[in-house]
Amino acid sequence: MIDVKAEDFIGLTKKSCQDKCEARNLIFRLLKKDGEEFFPPPEDKRTDRVCVEILAGKVVKADIN
Repeated sequence: MIDVKAEDFIGLTKKSCQDKCEARNLIFRLLKKDGEEFFPPPEDKRTDRVCVEILAGKVVKADIN
């Protein structure tokens, strides 16, 4: 598994974040965009999933879970 940190995704656009996840074989999950919730936070824990929140076109919060 590639060493990845949530901070690596902060400031990226949605497309850049998705591309980075794909390149690292990680699951991209959009939780919230501009205040609109798409998915609730997952209940299970995984080390290959990046959950993000986007505001004004940029990732403002990312969690590896």
